Amino acid sequence: MTTILAIGATGQVGRVVVDEALQRGLEVRAVTRNAARARRSLADGAEIVEAAATDAEALRPLLQDVDAVVLTHGTDNDGKGGATFYDVVRAVVDALGDGPTHISLMTTMNASHSARAGASGYEFVEWKRRAERLVRASGHPYTIVRPGWFDYQGPADRQIDLRQGDLVTGQPGVDRRHIAQVLLEGALNPSGARRTVEVFSKAGAPVTDFEALFAATRADEAGALDGVLDTNNVPLASEPQRVQDDVARFGK
Repeated sequence: MTTILAIGATGQVGRVVVDEALQRGLEVRAVTRNAARARRSLADGAEIVEAAATDAEALRPLLQDVDAVVLTHGTDNDGKGGATFYDVVRAVVDALGDGPTHISLMTTMNASHSARAGASGYEFVEWKRRAERLVRASGHPYTIVRPGWFDYQGPADRQIDLRQGDLVTGQPGVDRRHIAQVLLEGALNPSGARRTVEVFSKAGAPVTDFEALFAATRADEAGALDGVLDTNNVPLASEPQRVQDDVARFGK
């Protein structure tokens, strides 16, 4: 049976990931800082464990028999003196070491573009791009998912709409269940590996063939740090030195 470890399990999308995974008959291990709160918010059937998601040593034993890690944690303080989104991803990559464990990572639209360093309110975009690059460099199979605006979809938008290139602007909506399904199915279907996709919801029948859905997209180039159709990418040399060092250290 496939086992997933969910980080960010009590968040807006994380709770849906846990529910969708249990519906698929998967074993779910949910990492949380507050087990009591998690028990109140998560569907019955998930194993709940308390651990700091930025502590690689604490995560290592929790990952030993896991087939996929699904990261949907939110943005903390955007690199302003404390743990960031990037620190969580770095700890997971560190804890995983070598092996075939799949990483499904939720980031954001426009993650591939520079937010113009220091631009108020947008520093988190920079750290999500850096986290994407670290996952790509890790050598693990992965699915990187950049969702549209949560719950802005219309009542007829029951079909998943995958795109690539990080070119969408405005407020395109996405059902949170569609985000969860893409994160999970990316790990369960061979064509979901090494994909960077934007996910939205559109009118139409629900997707039932996820292998075909992913097969219609392009895989990232082997060894590349950016999504296959991303443009105007930030040079690695422009990233903070610690990011450059991490990419060099974890790169396989």
